[in-house]
Amino acid sequence: MKFIYLDESGSQDQGDVFVTCGLMVDAYKLRTKTAEFDEKLAALFDRHPGIRSDLKTSRFINGRGAWRQIDAQERKDFLSDICSIAVANGGKIFGIGISFDAFNAAAAAGNNQPFANSYWMAGAMFASCLVQKKVQGIKNSKGLTVVIMDDNKTEMPALSDALYQGDPWFDGLYQIQTRRRGNTIWIQRSAGDRFDHIINTAFAIKSDHSSLVQVADALSYVYRRYLELTSEDEAWAGEQDYYAGLIELLEPSREKIGRTPNSVCVDFYNQAKHPEWQL
Repeated sequence: MKFIYLDESGSQDQGDVFVTCGLMVDAYKLRTKTAEFDEKLAALFDRHPGIRSDLKTSRFINGRGAWRQIDAQERKDFLSDICSIAVANGGKIFGIGISFDAFNAAAAAGNNQPFANSYWMAGAMFASCLVQKKVQGIKNSKGLTVVIMDDNKTEMPALSDALYQGDPWFDGLYQIQTRRRGNTIWIQRSAGDRFDHIINTAFAIKSDHSSLVQVADALSYVYRRYLELTSEDEAWAGEQDYYAGLIELLEPSREKIGRTPNSVCVDFYNQAKHPEWQL
C-alpha cells in the first residue's frame, strides 16, 4: 500500500502560476519519512524558541511574521533539506503546474471538462489520474493508494464524488497500452474500476496535523516559485539559481504521464499547463 500527500500553492491574486504537488511514500516507509521531517522541524523550533507553527512555506522562506527572526540562509538550507528528505529512499512526486491564463482559455474552449472552471479540481484530478496510471500495474495490492489532501472544505466533496463516480472524460490520462492479436490498443476501463487503485476516495487533513502535508506544501511552493521566476523579467539571479537547484534535485523523482491516447482530456491539460511544465 502507498500514501500520497497533496497540497497546492498559488492564487490568481498572487500571479499566473498554480501548482498541485504531492509526495508518495510506501506504507512501510511512512513512519520513518514522517519522523525525519518531524525531527528537522523540532530542531528548528529548538534553535528558535517561541516559534511554534505549521510550516507554510511561502511565509517561512520569505521571512514573514515570526519567521523573520530566522536568518535567510538558514531558511534556505532548511527548505533544501526538506526537498532532500522528500525524494530520499524512493519518495515520488506527482503533480501539475498550471498557468491561470492558459487554464481560463482552455476552460472556455469547449473541452467539456467536468470540473467547470475550478483549477483546484483540475490539479487534484490530474494528480489522482497520474497516481492511477502509475500504480495500477503493481501486483498483489501493493499499488493501492490512500490520497490525502490538505483540507479544503469547499472543494473536497466534489473531489470525492469525482473519484467515486469515475467520469470517462479522464480516461486518456490513465489508459495504458497492450497488444492483442498483434495490434496495439489502449485498455478501456469501466465506471467501477477507473480509480480502482485509489482507496475509496480522497481524504482531507489539516496541515498542522500532518508532517507530510507540510512537505507537500513545500514541494508545491518550490515548483510554483521556479515557474514564476522563468517568466519574471527582473528576477534576482541568486534566487533563480537557488530554485533551479531545488528543481534539479526533485525532477528525477517526479512522475510524468508518458504516452497517452488522443483525447479531449489530454488536450485540455496540455493547453492549461504552464509552458515550462512537462506533463
